[in-house]
Amino acid sequence: MNKELVQYIESNIYPLYSRNDWAHHLWHIEDVVQKSLKLARNYEVNLDMVYLIASFHDIGCFISRENHEEISAHLMEQDSFIQKLFSATDIKIMSEAIIDHRGSLEYEPRSIYGKIVSAADRFTTVEGIMKSTHCYTLEFFPEVSWEKMIEISYDYIKNKYGKDGYARCYIPNPDFDQFLKDIQKYLNDRDLFSKKLKEVDSLLRQEFPVRVGFPGKN
Repeated sequence: MNKELVQYIESNIYPLYSRNDWAHHLWHIEDVVQKSLKLARNYEVNLDMVYLIASFHDIGCFISRENHEEISAHLMEQDSFIQKLFSATDIKIMSEAIIDHRGSLEYEPRSIYGKIVSAADRFTTVEGIMKSTHCYTLEFFPEVSWEKMIEISYDYIKNKYGKDGYARCYIPNPDFDQFLKDIQKYLNDRDLFSKKLKEVDSLLRQEFPVRVGFPGKN
């Protein structure tokens, strides 16, 4: 790994994730970076490029969640430090990979880099996906009832990771395969799902006590 690149990312890019919603905060980025590098070791790829793609992939969420992948790619392309460190060809590959990471993508990622980071962006633990969806609910719908909070998380997770969910991996990812089996137990049992989400809720209220004006559950 290029130490200069790592230092630049940690000093100049990671702090920018404080602008994002909690589900796309630095905790998620660091997780995707670690999983990307782990998956990448099975392929002949440039680890610096994998690291950069994973580090930038959600940077544009504070501008627009709906188009964040396009915005993130553009911000990476315009970064003067990145322009000096990588060739135009490599920047194009990384830009496409950032765009191709999104779970709702309707086509197969265009390169192995996109497939790696796309796979790494998929959750592999029940607690992880519940933390992400519940963070979103608490930030954007803090005053809804507890029953509604359960419904929001349940519907999102089912649509994305349920039996007919849209999320895919385009490279082997045993952790994801196991996660799909694990999450089905919760999707098939609403009481079990509610109990697990309540545990996650308690953890989040402790983790973000200042920024989150968590309402009491109705």
